[in-house]
Amino acid sequence: MFTLFRRHESKCPHRKQGRRYIKCQCPIWCDGQFAGKRVRKSMDTRDWARASRNLAKIEDPTYGLRQCAQPGCTQLVESGRCDRHRRGIEAAIVAYHEAHQDVGDETKRTRRRALRFLQEFLEGPKIQFVDQIDLDALNSFRATRDLSARTWIKELEILRHFLRFCLDNEWVTRNWAAKVRMPKNLKPAPREPYHPNEIARIIAACDGIGKAAYERLRARAMALLLRYTALRISDVATLRRDRIRDGEVFLRTAKNGKPVKLPVHPDLQMALDILPLPRGAGQGCPYFFWSGNGSVRSLIRGATETLAAVYKASGVLGASSHRFRHTLATEVLEMGGTLGEAADILGDSEPIVRKHYAKWSVARQARISDLLARIWHAKKSSPQRIEKEWIRVVPGVGLEPTLPLPEKGF
Repeated sequence: MFTLFRRHESKCPHRKQGRRYIKCQCPIWCDGQFAGKRVRKSMDTRDWARASRNLAKIEDPTYGLRQCAQPGCTQLVESGRCDRHRRGIEAAIVAYHEAHQDVGDETKRTRRRALRFLQEFLEGPKIQFVDQIDLDALNSFRATRDLSARTWIKELEILRHFLRFCLDNEWVTRNWAAKVRMPKNLKPAPREPYHPNEIARIIAACDGIGKAAYERLRARAMALLLRYTALRISDVATLRRDRIRDGEVFLRTAKNGKPVKLPVHPDLQMALDILPLPRGAGQGCPYFFWSGNGSVRSLIRGATETLAAVYKASGVLGASSHRFRHTLATEVLEMGGTLGEAADILGDSEPIVRKHYAKWSVARQARISDLLARIWHAKKSSPQRIEKEWIRVVPGVGLEPTLPLPEKGF
């Protein structure tokens, strides 16, 4: 409840009569309680009727409130966004990680690291909510990241994915990360497929590492799995015995969940048959290379270190487990396989195969050249083609018919 009164000026002759006297022309104020707080403010007028109208606005429950900044939301707030459409930086990051549990451990770790750096940076400018993240903040964040252009592309993709998640949840009205400039004209990392001689050297090097036959048999089985299935190292390290049945291997890849079903090469089957149980594993262990003890991360790290020792002993320059994927994809395309078939074998999508694995090779180029030669030969020897070629281009003249024009158009 509010009360209007005259706040008498120092020279007003009725000043001593106090608030009860209202017939002078002194400024009008109001005094009362609103939302549990005392409000005492000027009506910005000396006219009593106008002051009464202004007081009616103040007594309105929605006085001083405005609509939520989220388009379509009718919730009234003092400023900014309502509780439904506002999230703190930390709460939004936690919600993002919880909503994306179906990705590989390495992907989760990369996302946590990138968003942790973002959160620590935003604490400086005191940005508390995701809707306060704008283009200037993201550009300033980029300036603090001492990264190569290739690494920044990966981190920027994570930021775009995170803010797109926030946009879908209506915590922001725009994904400003999509406006951050992406580095241009970056050449892809030089990862060439293995030459057959290099593969032979890698397989042979498995027999020269470690201190016992266990390490050598384990390394050989891993290398052959990479060679004939092109699985990722994480899928190789965690391969279960029940995934190989009737001469085929079937699993879903850890990175994207794509199904992979491939025939097992005889050399690979032999290497798996003679592979001893993992150290520390009891009878009936369901894995080829893991005892079931410890974390998957430590298992993958150990498999990576084993293969790194093999690559070093082989003397193959730039050898890595991922190059086996490039090798198999190139071989599939060289033999006339489609991008879709290569994608099914690798457990990837066609765009990914085209972007990363569709390498140029001598054999593939020879197949393409032979295909074009056969097409040209077929068209040259076709009499129907000769009848249709009734127009030629004459330099300096333009188009000139070589045969009488047909009566009814083309």
